[in-house]
Amino acid sequence: MALPMTRRDIADYLGLTICLSRLRRAGVLEFAEVNHREINILDRQQLHAFGLQNHSAARSASHK
Repeated sequence: MALPMTRRDIADYLGLTICLSRLRRAGVLEFAEVNHREINILDRQQLHAFGLQNHSAARSASHK
């Protein structure tokens, strides 16, 4: 998937810099180009599980 913004621009805009770095270190995704405008998803199941885990944590926090 080609992106019109750099990874850092997108992450900063969405507040996801830490999240994207965590996913990269976990082997879920990689940044394909030097300018980080392309993301390759390496493990869709793990990405889905990561999303479910974070969604559950966010719901728990909002009910406190």
